[in-house]
Amino acid sequence: MFYSAFILGFIGSLHCVGMCGPIAMMLPVGTSKRWKFIIGRLLYNAGRIVTYGFIGLFVGFIGESTSYFISQKSLSIILGILILVGVFLPKSWHNKISFNPQIFRFTNLIKASLSALFKKYSLASQFSFGILNGFLPCGLVYAALSGAFLTERIIDGMVFMLLFGIGTLPMMLGISLGATWLRIIFTTKLPKLIPVTYSILAIWLIVRGFNAAYPHIIKQNIDLSIIPFCH
Repeated sequence: MFYSAFILGFIGSLHCVGMCGPIAMMLPVGTSKRWKFIIGRLLYNAGRIVTYGFIGLFVGFIGESTSYFISQKSLSIILGILILVGVFLPKSWHNKISFNPQIFRFTNLIKASLSALFKKYSLASQFSFGILNGFLPCGLVYAALSGAFLTERIIDGMVFMLLFGIGTLPMMLGISLGATWLRIIFTTKLPKLIPVTYSILAIWLIVRGFNAAYPHIIKQNIDLSIIPFCH
């Protein structure tokens, strides 16, 4: 199951380049020393991954707590269907969906804190920037959290999200180091891969759910033993 977290992060980092790439490229430099510049970018990305791990820990706790009351097999199928609905939902409908005002307040608070950090040039501020960046709303992160939720264990939820974050590292590190060609290529040439990534995750969740709920039916048609499920 955990290998899928890394793959999701690696492929999904195409989405990260489009959404968070501009933020990563505008991080303050404040020094002519190349080594300090590189360490700062590494700390920024480490901050993001730490936040993902923290959120995964929390989501894993919820998943473990609810596993006694709700069938994780059914939840896997439901989450997969919801992700597919989100993928094929017309863009005009996305604008009509209203979110809780508390979420907007939280997002504005994060953005205000990020703006303040733009004025600082220390390595600590780079790490803090990454931590805050990890809390910004992101559909890809939400999709990964659905996988962390279904691990049904606190530690496994954290590990799942850490591996997801590590998967995003190559692309995001390249962007934060100034590889603008990455952003140009992946935001203009391969935008269709983003919904494909979501679709693969959704199908994977649905198949896992059905394989766990009706293994005798599924295995008559295809061997899905390579798809793990936490019982």
